[in-house]
Amino acid sequence: MSKPIRMDRRTFLKTSALAVAAAAATACAGQPAPAPAAPTAAPAQKPVEPTKAPEPTKAPAAPVVAQFNEAPMLAELVKAGKLPPVEKRLPPAPEVVKPIQEVGQYGGTMRIAIGNANALFGDGQAVIGTELVLRIARDFNSITGGLFEKWEFNNDATEQTLYLRKGLRWSDGEPMTTQDCLFDYVDCKLDKELSPAGPGSAWRAGKDRVPMEMIAVDDYTLKLKFAAPKPLVILDQAFYSGCQYGGMFAPKHYGKQFHPKYADPAALDKAVKDAKFEKWTQLFSAKMLVGSTIPAAVGLPGMTAFVRTGDDPAYHVYERNPYYWKVDTAGNQLPYIDKVIVNIIADKELLTTRLLAGDLDFSGHSTYLKNMELYKKAQTEKKVKIYLWDSTLVSAVVIFPNMTPKDKELREFFQKKNVRIALSIALNRKEINDVVHFGLGEPRQIALWPTSIYYQKGDESHYVEYDPKKANELLDQEGYTQRDAQGYRLFPSGKRIGWIGEFDPEQGDIPPTLELCIQYWKEIGIEFTIKPINRTLLNQRWVANEQMMTFWQGDIGSDIVFPLAPKIMHGNSEGNALGWSRAWEVWMRNKGQFPDLEEEPPAWVKAQYEDWDKLHSTLDEKERVKIMRGLFDRFYEYLPCFGTVGVPQAVIMKPEITNVPEKGVWGYGTIRAVPVNPEQFFFKRA
Repeated sequence: MSKPIRMDRRTFLKTSALAVAAAAATACAGQPAPAPAAPTAAPAQKPVEPTKAPEPTKAPAAPVVAQFNEAPMLAELVKAGKLPPVEKRLPPAPEVVKPIQEVGQYGGTMRIAIGNANALFGDGQAVIGTELVLRIARDFNSITGGLFEKWEFNNDATEQTLYLRKGLRWSDGEPMTTQDCLFDYVDCKLDKELSPAGPGSAWRAGKDRVPMEMIAVDDYTLKLKFAAPKPLVILDQAFYSGCQYGGMFAPKHYGKQFHPKYADPAALDKAVKDAKFEKWTQLFSAKMLVGSTIPAAVGLPGMTAFVRTGDDPAYHVYERNPYYWKVDTAGNQLPYIDKVIVNIIADKELLTTRLLAGDLDFSGHSTYLKNMELYKKAQTEKKVKIYLWDSTLVSAVVIFPNMTPKDKELREFFQKKNVRIALSIALNRKEINDVVHFGLGEPRQIALWPTSIYYQKGDESHYVEYDPKKANELLDQEGYTQRDAQGYRLFPSGKRIGWIGEFDPEQGDIPPTLELCIQYWKEIGIEFTIKPINRTLLNQRWVANEQMMTFWQGDIGSDIVFPLAPKIMHGNSEGNALGWSRAWEVWMRNKGQFPDLEEEPPAWVKAQYEDWDKLHSTLDEKERVKIMRGLFDRFYEYLPCFGTVGVPQAVIMKPEITNVPEKGVWGYGTIRAVPVNPEQFFFKRA
């Protein structure tokens, strides 16, 4: 039995934020700025003399490109006078992407699938790609330049200066400047009608979560000011918070026609009514729609390699961006592929059938190890090729008992540590691995991979032994000894102990895992039933504290993303239908907003939240590792939620698709294939 392939996570933070001045972006995509010879310590909280921040590291010289070339479909538009020549569409110094295998060939349509019309994450990101303020480099560990080619911090990381690449243009040809960042932040995030809750946590700092100040020094220089040290903001900028509208930039020239600050009132009112909306905010959100970091509205200008040009109830159409700002080493403007068809296929089995029948060209998000026999058969028949990538899934399924549900007896039950331990050790993880993951995973507790700077030997071993006898003993010790005629345990009231687990069927490993949990927990006298429901409804029910137990992929295995959204260290749901203490979360983060829900948490939970805040303002890496270890140790002591099996990820594609590396890292924590520059994927013809 092979174990999951693991990421080689180097200590990337030593090359970035905590030198306090980050490295400049490289000219060739995927080559992160080199680390300094030794880590630069952050200044003390009250230095006698301020320590000067080191100068940004200079990027290696860009390859010399003597001539630029373009796709035949664009050359035809140039010939017809409908588009400027390629050299006038590119910036003065376009980013040069070194192909993973070879310089590609133009042409072709990539066909992929998503589960619902708005689910552009997963394969959409892997093929269409995304462009962010900064980006995760090809090593999947470090951060390099994105739309902004370099950045630096002041001595205490309360100010960050970002430098936009010069000459960038939106997909409609309009220049991109720092005014597009001000539009996104000041006119959108700070607009009370458009964003009632204000900016997200990425753009807040300090105990009081004060929103940052954004200043456009000039068209290409942006300054962010924070109320407290914010050294890890670069992690946000290289992840979802660094994307278009909803992230950190938006096309002002396009969006202002839908915004009352700029639009003619009569014209805007007419546009709202014509679109059958009631408010301008609805029209604005529809026209500026971004789905999982990808421009998702027809007509919306973007900076990505592909932009949406059409949609249908059954599929979306994305075509190449004629102003895309990257070229290969031979001077060919990217992307190589002409078009991407994004099919909407809700049924996972149907998606697999269509993949193996040749109707789809690429799949990674909806491939499951339980189907490996089918995949291998198709590979033998030369219909597909299979790459087994490292995964950010340190646990394919994480189980979250809600320790603060409305049901008082269930609340008391879940808040007992021995109960949570019993539920964990009642799981036969080896069987889950064999049945659900084709034996390719590794039974383990929620823990980062051993290559993480935050890992400690033994993290993955806490309460994972399969021991239903001990689980029964623990429940007996807690006083739940009474059983009914069917053998189920009873609450003191005489009601059977049990609950309904509602889950999102989009996450394909969850249903078969929960089917096995029904039997495991029955063996210890617990009645567990499951119910698939829409993710939107799941979120609503979680917010209302109507969930009794939630489930999610344990996609936290990245030192870049884990400090931002661990989903396990405290009860904060971060907008998803998950968590282990909704009422405690409300008390800690939204006190006064939901008075009927909030409940003061115990001391250990308060400590988790307090240390979490401290982690994000601490400049010294060694101190941050120490804080993180305290969080993990507390987590394993109380076990508020638990994992199942860590798994690799099968990435499957047509044999002729080229420039996809055989080894990579797949998951939410790396935005799927974005670090390997999917704009240079191509169909190789004989």
